[in-house]
Amino acid sequence: MSVVDEAFIDGWVQRLRREVPDAVAIFVGGSYLRGEAGPFSDIDFDVVVGDGPREGWPAWFDTSGDVLVRVSTWIRDADAWFAARDEPQEWAYGLPSADPERLCWVADEVWRQRLEAAPARFPPGEPEIDHFVGEVGKIGNAWYAGDELMLRLAGQDLARSVASLLLPLNPMAPVSSRGAALRTVLGYPVAPAGYREDMLACMGLRGPATAADVHAAACRLAAGVLDLLEQHQQRYAEVLPADATDALRDGTMRRYLEQAIAGPA
Repeated sequence: MSVVDEAFIDGWVQRLRREVPDAVAIFVGGSYLRGEAGPFSDIDFDVVVGDGPREGWPAWFDTSGDVLVRVSTWIRDADAWFAARDEPQEWAYGLPSADPERLCWVADEVWRQRLEAAPARFPPGEPEIDHFVGEVGKIGNAWYAGDELMLRLAGQDLARSVASLLLPLNPMAPVSSRGAALRTVLGYPVAPAGYREDMLACMGLRGPATAADVHAAACRLAAGVLDLLEQHQQRYAEVLPADATDALRDGTMRRYLEQAIAGPA
């Protein structure tokens, strides 16, 4: 049974006010607020200070009960806190996100109004066409060189870029956790054939997968995404750079990707 309750949170809010005397607001968030905490989850506090630049991640272990609890904090200045609301969250695989947080304490009503007026959602990311093309080339190089470590690393990066490129063709409901983001991405209704299993292989989440398995999965993903890019050129012309849409239109991108997939003659 969790030892984290409102009294626990209130006690740590008071301690954080002492630890960070220039704080102007303290939020609680993470798995406890989402109702997803397990027996070994830490509790996350977001501490905002007025002046910056300031950023730090101190953590403590609460020893007041029979069970140790890790207390994690993210301390940053208000300008950085506000600026982050306009940026996609790295953990969300390019999806819009709405990681819940609750304001536990605020210095005054002016700060309350400023903080509560900030957007509650983080925006989606951009389709990563340059990373996609680059990672296909890296996979081809690693396979040719027999470098399994770099092949697997490039496969992971390719999977992330594939997820971003499929965003414009799929629903983009906000997600609130990394697990929810992954499940959403793996469940895309518009995706290449065999997409879910190939993504898992490239991410290293399906095992055991040999280097040949990862290479084959990466090649199928690349070919399948290329087909979708060409089938939906009008949609992608709205979200991709002009040079990428030109390369799609005249076939240059297909020739390059097929060259990397096929390997040296």
